[in-house]
Amino acid sequence: MLTSLMSYGPNHRTAKSSSQVEGSNAVAVHPGASRAPKMTTHGPTRHQVLIPLDTSTAEVVVANAATAVESCNRGLVEAHSKLRVELVCKAWDRISMSTNFAASATELEVIKQWLKKVTGLAASTVVEPRLPQSKSFLKILGVPYWGNNSSLPITQAQVESVIANTPIFEEVILASHPRIMKASPSSDMFVIWIDIWDSQKGSKGKTLINRSFNFGRHTATVRGTAMHPGVAQCRNCWHWGHPTYACHAQGTKCQKCSGPHRVENHRSYGLVLQG
Repeated sequence: MLTSLMSYGPNHRTAKSSSQVEGSNAVAVHPGASRAPKMTTHGPTRHQVLIPLDTSTAEVVVANAATAVESCNRGLVEAHSKLRVELVCKAWDRISMSTNFAASATELEVIKQWLKKVTGLAASTVVEPRLPQSKSFLKILGVPYWGNNSSLPITQAQVESVIANTPIFEEVILASHPRIMKASPSSDMFVIWIDIWDSQKGSKGKTLINRSFNFGRHTATVRGTAMHPGVAQCRNCWHWGHPTYACHAQGTKCQKCSGPHRVENHRSYGLVLQG
């Protein structure tokens, strides 16, 4: 009798209802549930190595692009690496080396050593290969408006000093200066917005979220926030509204006159077009 009552009790009806819901592929919506903000920009492809160089040195490398590719690949083969450099070109104020996949720290060191063997490159040239990085956007809560024992509000320099001396930010590099604003017009607390260099997966940002640290005698907490990369400007056609990799222009346009040539050739081609 007890078994019969349990079989037809409220629990049985609940279980049956649940199975019916699962069978209909229904999705439960919880009141007040919100999606986590997307806090990391996608960034450029990591199938390239960026090397900051001055203009004259970059031109030397581009002029010897075939030698640079051959030299770096020889070093990678000797290091038993499957990474290969496919193309060398100038990108903004640096050299971009397209690769078949993302380079590791060891492979970046190989490229660093073998790129110096390029003809015409001075032995004293500083070569620091690096992978492109994305940005993660975070905010710090719980920071007082007034500094310790001070009638003056906390400054940007003080925030940067605290971040530089806090262990949880030890391997974090700020992508811009912190931005400080009051939590509300009548609040005595600050919200500090920080942008950090990160991987495309936002690994560093994720390790910081919900971490607390001492800000003077107060306890501050790091939270994630929606990314705000601003309006993209294409470096190919120089129009606003789309990044370079999404440009549909057939060729490069001059930044100064919008002519069909690179900005470094403006003196030669730009004057001819104007004439």
